[in-house]
Amino acid sequence: MILVDYSQVALAAILTFQRELKGTEAEVKNLIRHVTLSTLKSYKKKYGKEYGEMVICCDGRKYWRKDFFPNYKASRKKNREASDLDWKLIFDTLSEMRDDLAVYFPYRVIHLEQAEADDVIAVMTKWLQTNNQCVQGLVEEPQKILILSSDKDFKQLQLYPTVKQWSPMQKKYVTATQKEIHEFMIEHIVKGDSGDGIPNILSKDDVFVNAERQKTVSSKRLQEFIDNGFIACRNDEERRNWHRNSTLVAFEHIPEEVTQNIVQVYLNTKPNNDKMKIMNYLMEHRCRLLLDEIEDF
Repeated sequence: MILVDYSQVALAAILTFQRELKGTEAEVKNLIRHVTLSTLKSYKKKYGKEYGEMVICCDGRKYWRKDFFPNYKASRKKNREASDLDWKLIFDTLSEMRDDLAVYFPYRVIHLEQAEADDVIAVMTKWLQTNNQCVQGLVEEPQKILILSSDKDFKQLQLYPTVKQWSPMQKKYVTATQKEIHEFMIEHIVKGDSGDGIPNILSKDDVFVNAERQKTVSSKRLQEFIDNGFIACRNDEERRNWHRNSTLVAFEHIPEEVTQNIVQVYLNTKPNNDKMKIMNYLMEHRCRLLLDEIEDF
């Protein structure tokens, strides 16, 4: 199975055309649509034979991490407002495309309001270890999984031997040994993730929202955590913040209700296999350059 981190894969392709994203609204929408479809088609053509079905994994708007930690990703809107790109148009078009992919194209699209694409990919990866297995001779084995995303958080899924990750931004496979995964997860919990608004465990919840400096985690202190894990916490505040960060970054903390809902959406979704619907869609939306490659979708 090919698990696509939809927004990230699409944006990685779209932002290579930043100059063209400053045209008219119609021109920008056409560009986003064409680039997104072309990118998905190219990945399906390149990896489909080896990995099989492509699943489009999408971000909801009211994801559970925001309820758990209100400052989660709180700074992203501010950063985008400082950009000269029309981010509202970009995301509105990607949302429209997400719905179109579910109706017109041969992909299952998994989109739940309470889940991020990370959750969808993590849940599907774990579920596929014991479900939808492949038959090799007389033995059932988990099917091979390719994650299409540049997100470093997916390193933790490489504990499963059937998982590989391709980074569209770095144009290479992301690999990690078990030791590297362990150290990565400890460091991620201890140092947080400024891009997602997660402070390090020495700092308070609102440090980024208030534009304050975090307390420094020294290399010596970090090594204590790598060697000893949670028991390296020295006080209640550090223990509380460890729990905060671990819940936000470790996939094992995805709520059971979210997990069940993701699997049900997958099972209840049927991809479109009508090539005429794809052709009519491409003609209607002026994607004529893709008409000769319908079979590659």
